Amino acid sequence: MSKLVTIDELGQTSLYPEIINAICRNDASACELQILAAESLCKSYLFKYDLAAAFGTDETEPTAYSPLLKKIVKMIASYFLVRMANPNIDIELFRQDYQTALELLADIRDGKNNIELPYAVDGETGEDVSAGVSWSSNIKRTNHF
Repeated sequence: MSKLVTIDELGQTSLYPEIINAICRNDASACELQILAAESLCKSYLFKYDLAAAFGTDETEPTAYSPLLKKIVKMIASYFLVRMANPNIDIELFRQDYQTALELLADIRDGKNNIELPYAVDGETGEDVSAGVSWSSNIKRTNHF
């Protein structure tokens, strides 16, 4: 069960509750699965952050609050729901939100954007994992004469 975003919150901010019910055919577990899939996708991008603090665990609630992360999860979950069945919904609008959410996650992962979440801590050293080694290089240059 999702700890970060509830079906009610999704119905208040992203999709109308009657649309969610129509898509999921009044099966809350179908909607919950889409929210969990959205959270899992976010976790795959935000691996260097303390995911237990951001998303909670089976036993605990989230301890760090990020409105941006909640919005990203809602955007992705809405897209996943709309893909299930799209009567009377402009799918292109949700596809654009989905793309924006993925771009935001990539920017956060790459350090181009910041999110107010604690970094994950290395179990052996006690240091946050964001201090690890990273490198990049320019694209190989080809000269033409």
